Amino acid sequence: MINSKLFSIFCIFLIASLPSASAFTLLGTEVNAGWDDFAALGLGGVALGAVAVTAGAPVLVAAGIGIGGAIAVDYAYRWATGKDVEESAAVTGAVKTNVTDEEYVNGSYVYEELAGYRQYSEESAAKDIAEIKDKLESGIGTYSFKTSGTLSDVSVSMKGPDKIYGFSAFPVQLKFDEALTGSESSYVKIESVKIYLVDSDGVKWNERTYSDDIKLQEESNDYPDAIEEYILNFTMKAPDPYIGKAKSQVTNAPDREILQELINAEVKEFELVVEIDGYAKLYKEESGYKLDPITGLEVWKTWEEYDKTITIDTKLTTLEAWDRIHNGVYYVDGADGSLPTKFVNEVTPIAYSSYANGATSNIIGRCWASPVHCYNSSAQYKFILVGQPENLEPVPVTIEDDYRALVLKLRDDGVATIASETPGNFHDMAVHNGVTTSLNYLKDDSTEAFETYFIVIADVDDDIDSALPVWCIIQPRISVIDNVKYSLSEEFKEEILELLSDGSISDSDTERITEIIEISENSLKEKQYVAEIESEKYEDNEKARNAISNALEDYEKAFEYYEKAKNTDDPEEVKVYTYLAGDIYEPAGDYWREAAEKYNLGLDDQGDALAENAEKLESLASEYEPSLWFTAGSTISEWWNQFKSGFGIGDVPDTVLIIVVVIVLACGAAIVIKVL
Repeated sequence: MINSKLFSIFCIFLIASLPSASAFTLLGTEVNAGWDDFAALGLGGVALGAVAVTAGAPVLVAAGIGIGGAIAVDYAYRWATGKDVEESAAVTGAVKTNVTDEEYVNGSYVYEELAGYRQYSEESAAKDIAEIKDKLESGIGTYSFKTSGTLSDVSVSMKGPDKIYGFSAFPVQLKFDEALTGSESSYVKIESVKIYLVDSDGVKWNERTYSDDIKLQEESNDYPDAIEEYILNFTMKAPDPYIGKAKSQVTNAPDREILQELINAEVKEFELVVEIDGYAKLYKEESGYKLDPITGLEVWKTWEEYDKTITIDTKLTTLEAWDRIHNGVYYVDGADGSLPTKFVNEVTPIAYSSYANGATSNIIGRCWASPVHCYNSSAQYKFILVGQPENLEPVPVTIEDDYRALVLKLRDDGVATIASETPGNFHDMAVHNGVTTSLNYLKDDSTEAFETYFIVIADVDDDIDSALPVWCIIQPRISVIDNVKYSLSEEFKEEILELLSDGSISDSDTERITEIIEISENSLKEKQYVAEIESEKYEDNEKARNAISNALEDYEKAFEYYEKAKNTDDPEEVKVYTYLAGDIYEPAGDYWREAAEKYNLGLDDQGDALAENAEKLESLASEYEPSLWFTAGSTISEWWNQFKSGFGIGDVPDTVLIIVVVIVLACGAAIVIKVL
């Protein structure tokens, strides 16, 4: 009973000590406190203090809990209502709450998000190529092998690359060491060394033969010029049934089916085989008395005489080279599809993601191109390619080439024809090479889409045997899009900025901004209508159906933000809302719509590239949108207002209701304490 009385006195003191509603300074900061704050303090203090007393806590502990609870409840109340934020700020939890004028007009942040600032320069090109070279670089390691046949008085070791990418030429080194015992006159003669590959179908590839005699003998006083070891270097190449097809795509009419086959080609399993033929001529040492021709006396002598010849006929087989083969296809990151058509006047090429395949240990490449690729226009391309002769060390080689850059037009009858092409050659590919060309996308009624390819045929020559032909193909992840216009033009945006330049919105400003937005909405409605019509033809294609559905959702979000922009008098909100509508959600919807078309044509990779751009824009939009907590708080607030209206107390201020709740809780707590 003493505790309950003391706690009651404490509560009365707490309420009586509340100052009148006003703003006051706390630690140099002005705090805008009102009766709603004091009601929240009372609610927290009484409720938590009562709980503490009921639980049997000492009065001082209960008082401490009451004060702490009061502060915690009021802090939560002020956070939820945004009282600690200046009146001009929005309590949304968004990462960004405003758009700079430069971003509003030029879209530099959108450009960065989609292009990644991978603009072309000599430095950036060299850096990118160096990164690819590092990834595909290989060294030399020792290969194990199985031996069959006769291998007498000589040991053989084999070395090759630790990594081989695709259908590349690669070095193989054989080292022969004499392993003779006995007489110094004995020697080994290697008459022929044959090396080749055998694939999983039993087909023999790239046979090389060394037929000069190799004589190995232990060095001694009698044979000071004897050679004890000998090294042979060969340049081999992974089994390549595609080289003829690759050549045809450089010299003849291109075939899309073959080009796609080259992009997806994989190396068959193979075995490296070495055949060694020769013989070991062995001498034996004899001792005995022989007549000395000078003295005419018999003396003890040691001499060597022929003993026997052993045929060397051996075969070495290994899967080590195959075990080190990696898929020739590699992917290089960069921009995808195309940037929105608002960047059509940007002329500096950007790095595009691309797929490459072929002899990618020998030739590597990178594609830069115009930021925007749209129908009935041309685009600038810059292909950088470089040979990698260092991956063929210790064999010195040269790599010379012919290339073809081409754009295929895919027609509705299933035929692919050349839309644009640039042939040429780099000559010595050991140095940094680049070709800049313009390729066009002229569209007619039968055109469905375009694809870009760059293919190289090169000869790897080691000046020992005939040159080995290799190939490399690059397909940039570019998707040509419609030359669409956006509902909110740059002229409109500049006019809006001018209207907002004084930091306020007058009635005449509101009227003009509303006119601009309604013009933009009408333009957007046309896109929405076309997308709704197109959706009917995508019913049988799930990816296309989902993409067009996403397009309609993003168009609808653009409408929502246009409406918000018409109904606010905050200049920053007008900028943010029109930016989200015209620069984010509308282009995202356009990307989804283009993706749906590509999916429906079976061009899933182009569709994916465009869909990824749409998702990047949607992710960018989320930085300006309210947080999940704010959205949840707004929903709860709406439910609370509906609850009040349902009881006919919608006009009663929240502060009054909080005070009533405090009184009810206090009385309830007193009754509970009395009973206990």
